[in-house]
Amino acid sequence: MTVNFDNKDNGIPHHFAVYQTSQVQDAIFTEDTVTGPATKTYTFTAPSEPGTYFFRCDVHPQQMTGQFIVQ
Repeated sequence: MTVNFDNKDNGIPHHFAVYQTSQVQDAIFTEDTVTGPATKTYTFTAPSEPGTYFFRCDVHPQQMTGQFIVQ
């Protein structure tokens, strides 16, 4: 799995992490914080089991969340 991360927020740090659930336990992938503007390409192994997983910016955990879907 490849994620192209593009932080366009000048001087603002963001982060990308994927977890098993929204309880933020059992991280599938997590990486260093990126302060914008900056881009980074993340490569990691997605879960082999189809399902809906949780991702968020750990710097802004209430505002920046979403679903990571494995088919």
